[in-house]
Amino acid sequence: MTSPASRPVDEMVRQLWDRQQISDVMLRFGRGLDLHDWDMYAATLTDPFEVDFFDLTGRPPAVTTPKTWAKFASACLERLVVMHQYSNFHITVNGDQAAGIFYHISRHRLPNRFGDDHYTQYGWYENSFRRTADGWKISRLKHTFQWCDGNPTLIDVSDSAWQEAAAAVFGPG
Repeated sequence: MTSPASRPVDEMVRQLWDRQQISDVMLRFGRGLDLHDWDMYAATLTDPFEVDFFDLTGRPPAVTTPKTWAKFASACLERLVVMHQYSNFHITVNGDQAAGIFYHISRHRLPNRFGDDHYTQYGWYENSFRRTADGWKISRLKHTFQWCDGNPTLIDVSDSAWQEAAAAVFGPG
């Protein structure tokens, strides 16, 4: 591995700039979810991209489009108040490709009369990124929980809109 002192300054600046742009993609990704701005959210993804949400769906990884995936995210979250926080960014850039691990706390809330009004996931994303003509975008999205607390039924997997959106991404369940 080359020591930082032996690398040209312009290379180090480029590396820092790329890392910042990738961090900004993740922040827009979360902000799009929190605001239910599905266009902002979809704009962070390459077309197509790979998604692995096994921990949430129980279904194997799939390849889908940003529009189809945003419809799935909407089916999961539109009725909820959500807040996503990311930390512990670890980004490795290799030319026009990158990989990153981003810890997350994903809070979901829906006042209801059937149980807890919150559901929180604790874990990380293990994503791949690709530099495109429109900047860095997520080319592989992997969502992993370490644990959850609260009421997981706030994400209503029995809802017909959820079922239809999941089938569009992952195939029939």
